[in-house]
Amino acid sequence: MDFRTSLNNYLPQTEVDSLINSIENGKQTHALLLNTKKMSDEEFLSRFPNVRKHPFVEHAYLYDKDEYEFGKDMLYDDGVYSIEDASAMMVVYFLKPQEDDVILDICAAPGGKSIGASLAMNDKGVIVSNDISYPRAKAMSQNVERMGRGDIIVASNDFVFSHIHFHSSFDKIIVDAPCSGSAMMRKNPEAKADWRYEKVKSNARKQLDILELAYDMLKEGGTLAYSTCSFSFEEDEQTIITFKEKHPEIEMIALPEDPSFYHNEKLPEAVHLFPNRFEGEGQFICLFKKPGTIVKTPHKIISNQRYKEFLKDYGLLDRSNEMMRSKFYSLYQSFDSTHLNILRYGVKLFEMRDIYIPDHHLAHFLGPEYSLPISLEEAKAYVHGDTFKIDKPDGFYIVSYDKQNLGYVKATQGVVKNHYPKGLRREW
Repeated sequence: MDFRTSLNNYLPQTEVDSLINSIENGKQTHALLLNTKKMSDEEFLSRFPNVRKHPFVEHAYLYDKDEYEFGKDMLYDDGVYSIEDASAMMVVYFLKPQEDDVILDICAAPGGKSIGASLAMNDKGVIVSNDISYPRAKAMSQNVERMGRGDIIVASNDFVFSHIHFHSSFDKIIVDAPCSGSAMMRKNPEAKADWRYEKVKSNARKQLDILELAYDMLKEGGTLAYSTCSFSFEEDEQTIITFKEKHPEIEMIALPEDPSFYHNEKLPEAVHLFPNRFEGEGQFICLFKKPGTIVKTPHKIISNQRYKEFLKDYGLLDRSNEMMRSKFYSLYQSFDSTHLNILRYGVKLFEMRDIYIPDHHLAHFLGPEYSLPISLEEAKAYVHGDTFKIDKPDGFYIVSYDKQNLGYVKATQGVVKNHYPKGLRREW
């Protein structure tokens, strides 16, 4: 079965024609989500007046890549925004994370939905951002660091083996399930050539397995958001219909009506964000609740007296500050990560060595009030990895330019030793 035929099996011919035309002839969309902890909407719009507000998501903007290359701007490296698909952002929009939520994003890489949830929660809560692929989780960890988020645990777990330890642990769970990726066809022509109906069926079986694991880890009264970047019925509506047959107790959440949403009569509560209707690359989204009344996880922190002065200097005393594998981390509240393969536990503060060197993540987590402003010329030298003179006593300093923290330097006898990560260094 080819791609068009698979669509004809559940969509009206006019919808199929419009969708195929959008994939083959439509222009790829570009969007970003602003980190308002680092820059206000007003300032962002004054700098980039030709962006357009996302029709639903607060602090999100669509843009023309021919006019603005946001991925190459230094503000991207500073974590001022996250580049994401406009339709993928809608998962968090519908899920509505709240402060103090404990959330699992089970197939999270590259981390856009976890970052979106973190921004919506104002860094107050816990998000376990997991990907079974360690390389993908590692790349996601770098995105979390760049955005300066302080409530995300990055993990690389196969929950087939560890879900039993997290039974009924999460208020909300995001299952952005592996799929055939037909929403990638417009930006990646190889995705169209690679599409196979056999892959669709294989992915549908995997999706059900992941949903079973996630449902076990969802609290009573908790909400699960299921999404794919697929246009295939078998990976979308059929997966949820089959899951509901096994779990008739789940309570479907009806997503709203809008001219840009497509609802299929076989599962009218869910929505398709087709690119011929919605200005994005495409997403299927469905939400449901587990019956019961949710009990919130008590807010608990682990204080650390050994580095109290360090924590006090950076305003971290009210957070959970914990040592893990010779690394010192700060998280909004403590979370039992015993059975997680952790790459990052909130903000990495430093590693234990002969002397402790403050971590790049901490510089991006903190505001510019903790920094030493430097000139544009010095900032260019810094991101290139060069040294420059500084009239400060010996010690570590966060340097910033244009109210954005860049990273750490160590002043030694009037010269800075550059601590900007080598993998990020470039010409500015």
